[in-house]
Amino acid sequence: MNIYKTNFPTEQEGKDYLLSIGVLVENESEIVFAKDTAAVVYIGKVVKIPATYDKEGNIITPAVYYPGYAIDVMSSLNLDFGAFMVYPIEAAHSFYGYPRNAEVPPTKEIEILDIEPKIIKE
Repeated sequence: MNIYKTNFPTEQEGKDYLLSIGVLVENESEIVFAKDTAAVVYIGKVVKIPATYDKEGNIITPAVYYPGYAIDVMSSLNLDFGAFMVYPIEAAHSFYGYPRNAEVPPTKEIEILDIEPKIIKE
């Protein structure tokens, strides 16, 4: 499975792009996942600076949001999101069973060593 974290100018532009690359397909009168799409998560606006509140719960300082509309995709296909692909330091969402900042496949190659454990006697 491949995980893609994306950011589009608007929700509609994101949905249109997902349709154009085959993540979503039109089936009769509804839009559904393509057979190779495991999940699409419409995250929306991501908070950059949280709001602050007084003791009564009134907003003192409103939240500040990153620009755009975030959508995460899990697919078995190798997809090209071009300029819409993002690599957040602290992701707003994670897919079950994957670390929050997982990139699957990762952008960096990881070397896996085949080492047998050894018991060291003192």
